[in-house]
Amino acid sequence: MKNDGKITTKSLAKQMGISHTTVSNAWNNPEKLSEELREKIFARAQEVGFQGPDKLARALRTGQADAIGVIFNDPMSYVFIDRHDINLMRGIAMECEKQRTNLVLIPLNGEKENHTAPVTTLVDGYILNATYNNERVIQQAFGRRIPIVTLDFSLPWYSSVSIDNSRAMRDLCLYLVEKGHRHFGIIAFPSSTAAAGESRLSEPRCGDNDLMLTRVNACQETLFTQGIPLEQCWLYETQHDEENGARAAGALLSAHPEITALICLSDRFAAGAIQYCLDHHIAIPQHVAVTGFDNTLPEVQGIGLTTIAQDAVKKGQLAAQILLQKGPVTHCELEYQLISRASA
Repeated sequence: MKNDGKITTKSLAKQMGISHTTVSNAWNNPEKLSEELREKIFARAQEVGFQGPDKLARALRTGQADAIGVIFNDPMSYVFIDRHDINLMRGIAMECEKQRTNLVLIPLNGEKENHTAPVTTLVDGYILNATYNNERVIQQAFGRRIPIVTLDFSLPWYSSVSIDNSRAMRDLCLYLVEKGHRHFGIIAFPSSTAAAGESRLSEPRCGDNDLMLTRVNACQETLFTQGIPLEQCWLYETQHDEENGARAAGALLSAHPEITALICLSDRFAAGAIQYCLDHHIAIPQHVAVTGFDNTLPEVQGIGLTTIAQDAVKKGQLAAQILLQKGPVTHCELEYQLISRASA
């Protein structure tokens, strides 16, 4: 049976001789109805061509979108390439499925001038994944005054989920110093969207990528306290992928052949650095030690990677859970582990 008029929850309820609330609950609060009644409502809806309540109208009426936004630094495709982000999104999605909430992915990369910011999308809150805090999209997200959870950095007035990145980098640096290394190169994400290239580790730096600054500053402080001359250590900032990791390793080792350890802020950077060394017959770890971060690539070209392991799935689950609970501001610190393998 088809109906030429517009079908709504009210008209469907009238046809079935039940309350509008009962019909609405079949979609919005199914646990309040028996399975038999739900199936009866769905069968009747299918018969008359009704697809369910208008979610946009409901969002405008109640102020609840039943969706959260995840804002991240990179192009949309990056989320489906980077293993850490894949695990992170899996954790967020698992929690959203539990709570019947949708996901909106909002990339910063590639935003055009005068383009309407995607934060106009109806969402109930945001998860910020290690973003450049001065970006227009981030500032607009803050301005919406809805719940926000930050990942890998913290702000006093918003909840956060992270490991202790500073302590993790300190542990990694101390491990390498104890192995006898005195000349270091660091391959890092950019400290700001405009930052790129090589600089001495002794130079002060600023920017709005809190994750990068936290990790690099921890290296700087730790090496300094261990008596390592920071003028003999180098930082290379570049975009985050294996190709740029290899390019950075080549630039550092060519210009400063005395470097014996490359500290990479991700396993992807480390994979590129290892590939460069193998291609140029630089023995690992005999000539150059390489470390990563995240434990997404336990082995690169047959070489076990020394790295920091963190649980990205759990990080994503907790972030979504905290955001959807809409409770008081909380800062959740997860455990991490330094894993020693053949690369160092």
